Amino acid sequence: MKKPPARINYKHLQYFQQVARDGSVTAAARRLHVAPQTVSAQLKTLERTLGRALFDRVGRRLVLTPDGRVALDYADSIFDLGLELRSVLAGQAQPRSLPLRVGITDGVPKLLAVRALAPVLDRHRDRLELVCEEGGADELFGRLAAHRLDAVLAEQPVPPHLARAMRGRPLVESGVSFVAVRSLAGGLRAGFPASLSGARLINWSADSPLGSGIDAWLAERGLTPRVVARCDDSALMKVLAQRGLGVACVPTAIEDEVLRQYGLEVVGRAPELAEPLYLVEPLRRQANPVLAEVRPLAPTPRRAARRR
Repeated sequence: MKKPPARINYKHLQYFQQVARDGSVTAAARRLHVAPQTVSAQLKTLERTLGRALFDRVGRRLVLTPDGRVALDYADSIFDLGLELRSVLAGQAQPRSLPLRVGITDGVPKLLAVRALAPVLDRHRDRLELVCEEGGADELFGRLAAHRLDAVLAEQPVPPHLARAMRGRPLVESGVSFVAVRSLAGGLRAGFPASLSGARLINWSADSPLGSGIDAWLAERGLTPRVVARCDDSALMKVLAQRGLGVACVPTAIEDEVLRQYGLEVVGRAPELAEPLYLVEPLRRQANPVLAEVRPLAPTPRRAARRR
């Protein structure tokens, strides 16, 4: 079994930094108010820990080796961070960055995720350090429970067996818009939704909440479109629709962005096909404070389908 690397002692690092500045163990010892033998011993211990010689002797002075110059850069950064930490915790300065780790389940359209995070992105864009991870709901909920994520954007509520560890805050419940390129939308708009029978449809995967919901909605109305593709990725679905493959299904809450970005038109809307979005947060630890700025989204007004 490989032995773990020795931890760096910050007292050793402080002595090394002072010797590098003064070029002498004796001078550094005077500033640090310790015996020269103590500084020399701590310096040797640090070199053994790092496995590198940090100084060369040139005459009476100690001169940094190339490895020593690298170590000094890190030492300076470490002690600067320590001073900054004290100022931040004393309320005298702002943190240099705001880390935020968010999981986004496969079924959440990325445009909708961006809309949900927009208040945080807009307010903290200069300091935000955003990490986004995609995956299945079970996988991402597991990472949240293991403290590897701050929150998860999901299209489904928290399952009952996790209800004591996390909670889902609803952000929006959007209807569904059916969109397509102009050459398809024009012939399907007037008779919607009956016009979907026989039409080419790009649907979500059958095991996703929205995909199964659309399938049930179609079956209840006796509509039998020709499903030409099923997707887990919302961006892929929109690109396929842009290429004219068929009619795609998108949340009405981001309809305007989809039409603008992909050059599509509305065939019709199904407000009764609700697609929810939840912000899932941990219950047993302090939440990332910026998550309080994520508010419920105002639903897009439901308008008559229009020709663009």
